[in-house]
Amino acid sequence: MTEATRVRPKRDWRSGWGGPFLVFLGLLLFSLWWLGVFNGASVQTETSPALSYIYRPFSGSFHAMEKARRDDLKSLPPAMRGASVLTLIDAERRAADGSTQVDAQLGVLVTATQATPPGWQRGTWPAQRVVAVRVRANPAVASWKAYAALERWGKASGTTIHYPTLELLGPGDEYRLWMPLRAGPAGSVGSQDSRP
Repeated sequence: MTEATRVRPKRDWRSGWGGPFLVFLGLLLFSLWWLGVFNGASVQTETSPALSYIYRPFSGSFHAMEKARRDDLKSLPPAMRGASVLTLIDAERRAADGSTQVDAQLGVLVTATQATPPGWQRGTWPAQRVVAVRVRANPAVASWKAYAALERWGKASGTTIHYPTLELLGPGDEYRLWMPLRAGPAGSVGSQDSRP
């Protein structure tokens, strides 16, 4: 047997399925990293600051809430569109068709002196002790990771997870979730002024 017949030809890794698979795997890992899937959520108790915000009330499914939020933000005056986005979830309930429905306030943070645009309402969040969850990720991923971390914290501390919860998005990809340490009667945590 000659030397030429004993040497096996080298296989080009770029041919066949190996190359496309590695490219796909690289793109998948990059996408997950970019979305913040690998970022951990931190949980601690702290005193939240008092906040002033404008909002529109919402009642419906989580899916419809995302669309309503996008539409609401488009209707804001341009000067207010860069503010941190706020979601105050007052209650969650199971509808007759089995879907999960929420009652929420969708809005943005404002200063105490900013005027309330027509069609919007003003609300306040008082300074209070909260469980605070922070994570840097895409909003959809961040919300899932934050509520999962809050649930784990609740089980470890023997605390019942309850509403209202306040979600803040921004600046950038910073996501914050606050839950008051003590749940009061419905409507006692956030106060609203219904005048537009």
